[in-house]
Amino acid sequence: MEWRMGEIVRQEVLDWQEAVRLLGKFSGGEGHLDELLEGVSPGRAHWLLMETFRQWLIIEAILRNHVAREPRPVAGHILRLALTECLSRGDGDWPRIVHHAVEVAGSLRLSQPERGFINGVLRGILRKGALKQAPLALSHPEWMEARWGKAFGSEGAGRLIEWNQSVPGLYVWSPNQPDYADPTPWKGFFKIQGSRFRKALPDLEAGRCAVQDPFSRIPVEMLEVASGESVLDLCAAPGGKSRLLAHAMGGKGRLILVDKPGPRLDRLQSNSAAFPHRPEVIGARLEELEKEGSENGLPPQGMDAVLIDVPCSNTGVMQKRPDVKLRLREDDISRLAEEQGKLLALAARWVRPGGRLVYSTCSLEEEENAGVVDRFLEATTGWDLKDRTISLPWECGHDGGGAFLLTKKLVQ
Repeated sequence: MEWRMGEIVRQEVLDWQEAVRLLGKFSGGEGHLDELLEGVSPGRAHWLLMETFRQWLIIEAILRNHVAREPRPVAGHILRLALTECLSRGDGDWPRIVHHAVEVAGSLRLSQPERGFINGVLRGILRKGALKQAPLALSHPEWMEARWGKAFGSEGAGRLIEWNQSVPGLYVWSPNQPDYADPTPWKGFFKIQGSRFRKALPDLEAGRCAVQDPFSRIPVEMLEVASGESVLDLCAAPGGKSRLLAHAMGGKGRLILVDKPGPRLDRLQSNSAAFPHRPEVIGARLEELEKEGSENGLPPQGMDAVLIDVPCSNTGVMQKRPDVKLRLREDDISRLAEEQGKLLALAARWVRPGGRLVYSTCSLEEEENAGVVDRFLEATTGWDLKDRTISLPWECGHDGGGAFLLTKKLVQ
């Protein structure tokens, strides 16, 4: 038993070391949270990083009141991890967490004064009861809360904040219900309890199922692709919606996936290898697609159906991407909306007369959803808006975002 406990403690130290390393990469500007977690299996280090970002602004407010000067990065990250653990556990565990934080600091070769500093700061915070007084209102930037209050009312904004601060469920898409997953209200989507995730690994590695949020079904179902059609998926990486399109097409027709060259395109190519029939993958920016498309045989008359899931503010998926709270600025939203309008206009070029186009986002912001579509319709003749939906996470129970179905009129 003592040997087993020793192994557990050593693994906990390794998990904290990995989380410290990843926090250091983020602080150095090396990536977003989803990029940092690429290749990190859902375990303790994964959880630590997610929860630290989820509680980041609360933790920073606490540290400002108890630390006179900014500690060195590694010491600062250890303090954040310790406070994350304390916020998630009862106060009976707090002394052990403080001891563990000091132990991790030693394993990372921090000096005795720095270890003492970490110990003193944490014990001071816990002694003064600061964690028990940590308000939920500190969890998001003030401008974000004010914006959502105007858009959704105080009750809606409060429910969205509570949603973002809760731990997300783990969903997979699969043609058939796996024996390790539970059914959901959404066809093809199943929920896995964390303790059963390891049972899913063989299916995930073989491509028989995929980690995917149920929101992804909405724009795909709205597009209503049929077997034998020509379908174009723009901004397709990493390929979640592409997978649903491929299955909806039943292995017949032409499916073309496009994203800009880079690591995300590599993931798209890897993921699409497990689709029912191998789609065509083009690495190009949309601005360059006309040239690239002609070289790759894209039909000049256009496609039956086009899906474009544009880069956005991610305010509908902050439960899974809590680092958005740290990265996003309010003026980013208008800038993104302008770029999204350009992308929508480019996507529209590839729709044949009588064809269909779905514009989707994982944003809850009006400017990035109806605002972009309304401007497109005002500036472009020959299009009709046939359907639209905005998914609010606290109402639908999964990621949020917008989806809009546009149809191109037949030439008279």
